[in-house]
Amino acid sequence: MKRKSEQEIMVANRPEEIFTMDLKVIDNEKDAYLEEFKPKEYRKIKDFMITKKVLLLYSQAIAILEGRKNRECYKEICIKSADGKQFKVHYMNYSSHRLGEMYITKEYVIYIVYKQYKKYYENYIQKTKHYSKPDKTIWNMVQYMVPNVEKNFECADGNFAIFVKKPCEMYSLREILEYFEGGLKPEYVSSILTRLYYFTCYMGLVEMSHNALTVDNLFFTPGREVEEGENYTIDDMRIVGVYGGWFFTTYFEEKMKGVPKEVYEVMPDGCKNRGYSSFEVDELSIKSLAKELLGTEIKNTPKPFLDWVNDKNIAKDAYQEFCNWKKVIISSFGAHRFVNMDVSI
Repeated sequence: MKRKSEQEIMVANRPEEIFTMDLKVIDNEKDAYLEEFKPKEYRKIKDFMITKKVLLLYSQAIAILEGRKNRECYKEICIKSADGKQFKVHYMNYSSHRLGEMYITKEYVIYIVYKQYKKYYENYIQKTKHYSKPDKTIWNMVQYMVPNVEKNFECADGNFAIFVKKPCEMYSLREILEYFEGGLKPEYVSSILTRLYYFTCYMGLVEMSHNALTVDNLFFTPGREVEEGENYTIDDMRIVGVYGGWFFTTYFEEKMKGVPKEVYEVMPDGCKNRGYSSFEVDELSIKSLAKELLGTEIKNTPKPFLDWVNDKNIAKDAYQEFCNWKKVIISSFGAHRFVNMDVSI
C-alpha cells in the first residue's frame, strides 16, 4: 500500500501520486490516510486540509478506475459567458447562497448570482471596483481581506458570475467550523475577531457598512509564526477573507437593499426602522459571529471574552471599539502572542 507524507499529499496533482490505482486496495489506502489525519487536539486545521486533498484525489481515482468521467466526481463545471467564452472550473467545494451559488477552487471564490438578483450583483461589483486608501497602515492590514474581483460577466443563461482571486490557499470558514464539529478554541476565535476589527476600522474610514459579516461569507488561512529576520510570503500570513456578502454593502447614508437573516436579528432597531445602516451593524454582527464560532467551546471561553460577545453595547466608532477589544484580549489571554495553529499549506 502507498503511504505518502502530508507534504507529498499537499503537492500532489494526480490520484496515482498518492494511491495505488487498484480497486482492491484503494479503499484501504484511503481509510488509512483518513485515520492518520484524524483531528488531534487543535492540529485540526492542518489535518482538515490534508483530508480534503485525499478525498478529492480518491474521488478522481475511483472515476478513472471505473472507466467514467463523471463531473460530479471530478467536481467540474463549465461557466459560459453571454459573449460565448467558456470557463472550465475544477472546484473543491460548492454551496448555495441566498442569491445563487458559490464554488471554491484552488485560486478563486466564484459566485453565481441568479438573474432576478441583478441589482445585488451590480452592488457587489460597484462596491469592490475601487478601494479608497485613507490610511496606509489600515490598508496594509485589510488589502487581502477585501475581494479582488478578477473578472465578472453576464452568463449565457442570464445569470451573473463573479471570480474573486484568492491571495493564497484559503478555505470557507463554514466548512472549517463544520469539520471542527461546531467549535473553535477561544484563542483562535479571538485571532479571527482581531482581523475583523481591522476590517471594520477600514470600513469606518471609508464610511461603509458591509452588512453581511457571517460565517458563510468569510474565508480563512491560518498562517504560521515567523521568526525575527526570517523571510516570509503571503502564504505565511494569517488572513480572514471577507469575500462574500458585498451584495448588501452600503455607504452609511445609502438605503439598505437587504441583509442576511443572522444580521437582521442583531441590527439596532433604529437601523431596521430607518432602513439605513451604521457601523454598529457590523460590530454587532462580529459578536454574533464569535458566538457561532465558539460553539461547543464556549464553556472554555475566558469570562472577559464571553462578557464581550454577550454585551450589546457598542463604542462611539469602529476605532474605539477596536481599542476596547484589545483590552478584552489582554484580560482574557494576556499579552499579545501568535497563537500557532500548526498549519502549513
